[in-house]
Amino acid sequence: MVTYSRVFSFPEEELPSLVSSAVSRSRIIVQLREKHLDAARLYTLAARLQSAINKSDSLLFINERSDIALAVGANGVHMPEQSCPLSATRSICPGLYTGKSTHSVQSAITAEQDGADYLLFGPVFDTPLKRKYGPPQGVKQLGEICKNVSVPVFAIGGITPENAASCLDEGAYGLAAMSLFASPTNLHRTIESFQTILNHVHHE
Repeated sequence: MVTYSRVFSFPEEELPSLVSSAVSRSRIIVQLREKHLDAARLYTLAARLQSAINKSDSLLFINERSDIALAVGANGVHMPEQSCPLSATRSICPGLYTGKSTHSVQSAITAEQDGADYLLFGPVFDTPLKRKYGPPQGVKQLGEICKNVSVPVFAIGGITPENAASCLDEGAYGLAAMSLFASPTNLHRTIESFQTILNHVHHE
């Protein structure tokens, strides 16, 4: 679950409430990704999300800000493709999971060599939120990434319960989405659909 707080009028209250509801249904990795927020607001939000997740088996990862991840006791840090080397992040956050966004096979291989615990690959399908990162890469490219690395790969970009199985068939370990998780009305249905698809694939 990659956060997208801009849909809320009061994100400091509404996002923790949404996350709390999500983690009560399933074990989820919540990635706090709010690049438009200053450090003070991001810290507040991160602390509230950590509090919402504390009572569950879910995990909180912070996008890019390893200082905030350490300050609130988060479980991991997620880095964009063009970021400082993961080895540098790992050296200051030795106890945290570190992941990286990747958009090509070479980038994925390099990230794994650099010590990534997992990768996020996309955009797999067309989605308005990811158009600035280029055209959709498709499930075949996702499959190429999965064949070339041994760490878990999460598919992102236009992922829905309808196309999720095609990503898992190509070797994706998991599924990631932003706007799909931003609607409190459909949240439980979305989580249940993904859980059913993941359980089916992982039990085969």
